[in-house]
Amino acid sequence: MAKRKRRQRYNGPDLTEHVDLNPGDKFEIILGEINDAGDTGTEIDGAPVVVSGGLPGELVIAEVQKRFPERIAAKVAQVLEPAAERVEPECKYFLTCSGCQWQHVAYDHQLTLKRERVQREIDKYENLSHVVVDTTVESEKRLGYRNHGRFTIGKYEDTGQVGYKNMVTHQFVRIDECLLMDDKINETIDLVQDRMEGQTQMSIRVGSSTDSMLVQPRMDISGVNLVTGEKHYEEEVRGSRFRVAASSFFQVNTGQLSRAVDEVRELLDLDGSEVMVDAYCGVGVFAVLISPYLKRVIGIEESASAIEDAGLNMNGVTNVDFIEGKTEHVLAEWAEDDEVDVLLLDPPRVGCHPDVLDSVKKLKPKKVLMVSCEPEAMARDLDLLCDGGMYKLEILRPVDMFPQTRHVETISMLTLQESQD
Repeated sequence: MAKRKRRQRYNGPDLTEHVDLNPGDKFEIILGEINDAGDTGTEIDGAPVVVSGGLPGELVIAEVQKRFPERIAAKVAQVLEPAAERVEPECKYFLTCSGCQWQHVAYDHQLTLKRERVQREIDKYENLSHVVVDTTVESEKRLGYRNHGRFTIGKYEDTGQVGYKNMVTHQFVRIDECLLMDDKINETIDLVQDRMEGQTQMSIRVGSSTDSMLVQPRMDISGVNLVTGEKHYEEEVRGSRFRVAASSFFQVNTGQLSRAVDEVRELLDLDGSEVMVDAYCGVGVFAVLISPYLKRVIGIEESASAIEDAGLNMNGVTNVDFIEGKTEHVLAEWAEDDEVDVLLLDPPRVGCHPDVLDSVKKLKPKKVLMVSCEPEAMARDLDLLCDGGMYKLEILRPVDMFPQTRHVETISMLTLQESQD
């Protein structure tokens, strides 16, 4: 789940060389639709222009940030005619650090945009386009929800400062407070700001419901009383404690993770007789918290640290077993007479390995539920599972794990068709 999808390098012709616009230049323009990266797209003299901080139909003055062969990247400098969905961003670093694409968008409209993005992806496939995507499940916290922050440490004239690297310009931006972060993370930033000489990166993970904290790497910061370099921290979800190692994945929005567990349990409509396989199970959150409603749960995870965590996170649960290994390998070797009623898939951003999808069709679980953080990969995998009529997509429900950003988690459920049973 921690693996990120890399942007592919552009190798085509230079589409912008004929346009005389350079970083710092400003121009007036009417903004087009929001793209999958969360920015508005438009054109100048046929050259693609991507403008961050805007909304469709707005008349703005934009400032060029950087030129690329395939696009000109700009940001909104002044709004001349605002859209009805625009609100005033609360963060003073908005559009400077580039971390939050949508602080200028009213929250209800953020939820709509995320639902529409999921709908666009599934509408590309005939096997899926019959489903109308549910309303996005809103986050109780719109700010202060992140339990994990990764920070860049400045160098040269910014030596020792904590901040972010702008994703477009790659310039360092000092950050004294990030409004998306849990208060404990911002308190730690304040403690170490201007004292991080000799470091290049810092990761802070906190238990939103505990006093536990994990600061990496191990470092000795002069004059600062801060424990660093610990191997794990603890978080609490729905009354259960979970140990999370430094190298293990955990959702950044603990409150919404709890909501997601409820959504999964509701959609599965369990009667207690089922056997469930939790593939890509991480530290065991879904397996442990849903186990009271199942006969047996088998979790599969390739990360050795996560499997160790999962074993320690059982909290007295006796009907859960964990297997260390790649999901595609474990499922391929699964005995066909070892029945699986429910399969929960929570793959990384790149989606499921093709062998996993082949194994699903071999094992024929009655219900397949997928939790995905990348709509494009999710739609591709769902189409492959539905191809041939073995499975039918029943429900798609976005969950807003990442307010103020374009990112969206989506829960989908498929059912085995009676003719295939």
